[in-house]
Amino acid sequence: MRIFILLTLLSFAFYGNERPNIVLIIIDDLGFTDLGAYGGEIDTPNIDQLADNGLIFSNYHTSPECAPSRAMLLTGMDNHNTGIPMIPEVLPRKLTSIPGYEGYLVPEALTIAEILKTEGYQTYMTGKWHLGFGGEKTSALPFNRGFEKTFILDATGGDNFSNHSYLPYYKEAPWFKNGEPTELPENFYSSEFIIDEMINYIDSGKGDKPFFSYISFQAQHIPLQVPKEYTNKYLTMYEQGWEILRKKRLNAVQDKGLFPGDKPIVDSLSSFKNWDDVNEQEKKLLIKSAAVFAGMLNAMDFHVGRLIDYLKENNLFDNTIFIITSDNGPEGNDPGDHLAWRAWIETTSYDRKIETLGEENSYVFIGPEFAQAMASPHHLFKFHMNEGGLKVPLIISGSGVVQGVYKEFTFVTDIAATISKMINGDIPKRIIGKSLDQVLQGSLKKVYSETEYIGLEVTGNSALFKGDYKILRNRPPTGDNIWHLYNLTNDPGETDDLAEEKPEIFRQLLNNYNEYVKKNGVIDLGSDYYWADEMTVNTAKRRLSELIQPAIIIFFVIGLVILLYIRKR
Repeated sequence: MRIFILLTLLSFAFYGNERPNIVLIIIDDLGFTDLGAYGGEIDTPNIDQLADNGLIFSNYHTSPECAPSRAMLLTGMDNHNTGIPMIPEVLPRKLTSIPGYEGYLVPEALTIAEILKTEGYQTYMTGKWHLGFGGEKTSALPFNRGFEKTFILDATGGDNFSNHSYLPYYKEAPWFKNGEPTELPENFYSSEFIIDEMINYIDSGKGDKPFFSYISFQAQHIPLQVPKEYTNKYLTMYEQGWEILRKKRLNAVQDKGLFPGDKPIVDSLSSFKNWDDVNEQEKKLLIKSAAVFAGMLNAMDFHVGRLIDYLKENNLFDNTIFIITSDNGPEGNDPGDHLAWRAWIETTSYDRKIETLGEENSYVFIGPEFAQAMASPHHLFKFHMNEGGLKVPLIISGSGVVQGVYKEFTFVTDIAATISKMINGDIPKRIIGKSLDQVLQGSLKKVYSETEYIGLEVTGNSALFKGDYKILRNRPPTGDNIWHLYNLTNDPGETDDLAEEKPEIFRQLLNNYNEYVKKNGVIDLGSDYYWADEMTVNTAKRRLSELIQPAIIIFFVIGLVILLYIRKR
């Protein structure tokens, strides 16, 4: 007990006499080089300033999908122990009775908010949650998982101007306020409202108690949407196409020292369309789509700046720690490639008119080529176990945090471990991550030893990190379902598969992965599993269930009328 008290006092001493406020910001589907601080061409001055004054992580990894990443981020646990093995929209319903595959955040997976609330923190959340099975499991909504005030979307995404769903899986985007279904206000725009609501929560709180603020933006998720004044800033930015953009970002991230200048990268775009082969009309649509992407990120940063200004004006900024990251790499899906998705869009009010692209009722995405460029210098993007899907920005800035760059491997579960260690001096045993508290004080040492491994499985795609090495396997259609081995220290671009050259290391990591599977109850989805087919089936089941209850009521009323009619006769 004395040791625990001492550790707690030491943590307070480092972060100041007062316990720090904590602002955790998640940017959806953000590429490694999207932010200016990481070499991007998009204006993000407010986040860049936090990065300049804090610590940039150049080797931080998450999962390749949003819901598993968020579960791991908030709990510090492996996704299979949180109930979120994959996004629930593509989870086979026959698996939901198996522990770890429930499809919602299980009670045993305590959140950071639940930890901090017991330490006297005020806990708030606004934005995307995606851990309550699309709103079906209300006990798993944030208001019931440690957050005192919440206004959240419990879906993979949603429209940014209204409660329209962007997927056929949802009839409407499921928004909740303090655990209850709610409507959106007039003149709603997601990034603006998410910050407005958070400022209101902080402003109405108790000034003598610290707060934990979890801000989860819809930006940069499909559908990309933003007021046109932001898009207009970037209308000519992407006219040279994706090959030039990928090269420019490679040069910029190297100049910043966040990727080695002497290491090769995969010619990832060689397997996609060549920009010069795209017809002029399609180019115009693609160029403006990329401009909408840039404008949306620019707008989000502007609203982050409003929160920063509020904190400064109310003397809260100097005692606040910011943690800014993403849930996975950039989104490369083209809905037009999926028949059911494309057919549904055609039945909605969405359009893709180039004149109003990005504005209300517009359905915008950047597609695989620009996604690959925005994942530069890495290979592939969201949903994949290559670095383009897993390696994302992480910035920690604020009270007591050193300035600089940390280049060693870190993982999504480290965030919960760090916050827990920072506030109460201890890390619960259920948390598998490592505390970064020494790193925040200036240590450049590795937090993971050469013998420790970090396994990862999401929707049948798999990876394992150990020391300098990484194995990965991606399912078709993009992957070959074959394990590959890379030395990320010598080859961060994943260009040289060492599986045959280093069979002993390869075999050792495969054995470690099998241990990981057994320990965490990972289920083999089978060779016939395909996420798009599963989502189509789950969509049909969900929409049918929505019709069953009204149908029962109608039949009951008709039966009652018939019965009354018979009795009168």
